[in-house]
Amino acid sequence: MTLNYFDHSPVSNIIEEYYELKFSNESVPFESTVLPIGNTHITCVFYGEQKTITHKTETPLTDLVISGQFFRSYQFLTLKASHSFGISFHPTALFKILNTDISELYNKHLQLSQYNNDLYLILKPIIKNSDSSEAIVQNLNDVFKNINLYSNKNTDEIDKAIEIIKQKDGLLNIREILDEIKISQKTLENQFKKIVGLTPGKYTRLYRFLKLMRRYESQEIDLNDLILMYNYYDRSHFTKDFKLFMHQSPKKYFNTNNRLLNEYLNK
Repeated sequence: MTLNYFDHSPVSNIIEEYYELKFSNESVPFESTVLPIGNTHITCVFYGEQKTITHKTETPLTDLVISGQFFRSYQFLTLKASHSFGISFHPTALFKILNTDISELYNKHLQLSQYNNDLYLILKPIIKNSDSSEAIVQNLNDVFKNINLYSNKNTDEIDKAIEIIKQKDGLLNIREILDEIKISQKTLENQFKKIVGLTPGKYTRLYRFLKLMRRYESQEIDLNDLILMYNYYDRSHFTKDFKLFMHQSPKKYFNTNNRLLNEYLNK
């Protein structure tokens, strides 16, 4: 398995990551847990059989696939040698591009051509016809630098809320967010879900867990210290959250090889 990342700095207000994922004949079949990172994605599968498994439902990943927000992990599986290229969007970027309710994509992987054919027709020739991943990135940067973005007071305030959540590593509550932005709690709840695809409570809870897992995988701090640092009352409280997000106990997870998850958590 090879996971590569590419420079997205010219469009960092829109793109969180560009990445490609390759599996050789020697590395398949391959299966790994995928922990959501609070972003929406578009993935192009060039060849091979990649699919996801969510709640025992298998979804083949073919052509261009748009993925909404997920609150809990799902499984990724490839049975044959494969190659894909992915775009990870800033939490509010897809709404700004499409001006549509992003919560409709919650827990879904859909064909982009069926969800939004206009965006599909823009992206398909760029991704499919470029000679290399580097060329794809350069051409995508040109598109996203010039794309029309929808914005208003609500998108501005939700961007501020996301920045606050990230600055605090998810260690805050809704009231603390409201102390920093100029909208009501009801507006925050409704607009955050519409623009980001998750409620602010779910996004914050997921972001806290993600930060803990990244620090654990990078071996910065002992797990017991991280549990206290990220405001879990005790080990059982952490285990409850772990099972919620990962569908398994910490013991089972830490005894399993999740190479894909480990690599992107260590990014």
